[in-house]
Amino acid sequence: MVLVGWGALSCGSEEEPLPTVDEVAPSRVELTGGITAGASLSGQVTLEAVAEDDSGRVARVQFFVGPTLACADTVEKSSGSTFSCVWDTSTRPEGDYRIIAVAQDAAGNTSSSAPIAFSIGMDLPPVISAVTASPVTVNEGQSTNLSVTASDPKGDALTYTWSQVSPPAPAGTFTNGNTATPAWKAPLLSANTPFTLRVVVSDSKGGTTQSTVDVQVANVASANRPPVVDAAITAPGTVLAGDTAALSIGATDPDGDPLTYSWRTNPSGSGTFTNASSAAASWRSGDISADTTYSIQVTVSDGVASVTRSVSVKTTVPKYTADIQPIWAQCTTSCHDNTSPSGGMNLLAGSSYSNLVGVSGTNRCSGTTAIQRVRVGQPANSLLVRKIEGTCGTRMPQNNPSYFVDNPGLITRIRSWILGGALNN
Repeated sequence: MVLVGWGALSCGSEEEPLPTVDEVAPSRVELTGGITAGASLSGQVTLEAVAEDDSGRVARVQFFVGPTLACADTVEKSSGSTFSCVWDTSTRPEGDYRIIAVAQDAAGNTSSSAPIAFSIGMDLPPVISAVTASPVTVNEGQSTNLSVTASDPKGDALTYTWSQVSPPAPAGTFTNGNTATPAWKAPLLSANTPFTLRVVVSDSKGGTTQSTVDVQVANVASANRPPVVDAAITAPGTVLAGDTAALSIGATDPDGDPLTYSWRTNPSGSGTFTNASSAAASWRSGDISADTTYSIQVTVSDGVASVTRSVSVKTTVPKYTADIQPIWAQCTTSCHDNTSPSGGMNLLAGSSYSNLVGVSGTNRCSGTTAIQRVRVGQPANSLLVRKIEGTCGTRMPQNNPSYFVDNPGLITRIRSWILGGALNN
């Protein structure tokens, strides 16, 4: 049984029209760039083509070298646009070829351009015309400037790779070793040694050429590198007169030579150093009458070369309450209190200053008249100083006469306070 006119039974409605099928191929495809008839190609080329289609859009353009797809631009564009892609000709052997562009619209219709004949030429390697080193003889640890002059027959871009061929060790150091004009620093040696350096010049298609240059490196037995010394001395910025400033410096010698250290003040002779020939020393100022800044220097030497560093340290005049009175509390108040003070001198806090400054003592120190316990500005003519220094009668403190011998900085503190005006501050 055959059914005819099935559509007429559908409730009397009209039949829907069938969709229109695009069967028209792109109307124009033309190779427009990257290649010309009879050209000899090498390296990478950018192929270009223009395509037009009656739909107003072109889906893609493919480029074929013979039957093989070279590259494609698959981004849909408006009719009449340029399609392009990059093709590396080195993927095909040397020879003669034909290329076409194939355009495709959204419906899959295709059209091809007219073919263009071309050839892929043989790649020629770079040509090196000169390799030089200046100077050709250097001492160990010194540098020479290298240079290579090269060109490529087909104008390809060149790259450079430098290396040390012989001896393999010890190795020198290249700077900018991927350029035509690097520098090479010779290593340290135990004997005069010839070195051979090589440069490989490459083009973008894999062609290479190499050449070498010789450099003579001399061992210098007397070559010496100076000590490597810290940039700054470790030291306090301020110190009280008579107190000890801890000083230190870090240093090494690149040649392994033993190092010596020498500490001093500038001008010299200001104060006293302890361990002045070591990396860690201490310094105590001399007597001062006003706050004074000293320059302390250390020189580090390997026996041939030396390095000097300096630091400024401010030394301040002691204050009576904070810096002088505590001295009496530590060593003398047991004999000089307010009950039965020896020599009538009370050194307890609150009483000591008025018992010292401008007050005559009971000891004449072999003179005809008594001298003041503290004569302002004159520590050498002050009975207190002479007693604690042991130059007048029994040395203070009587129960420990070596106390100030063991603590000489305290004498400097007392003398500086007197030189500074013996103020009650």
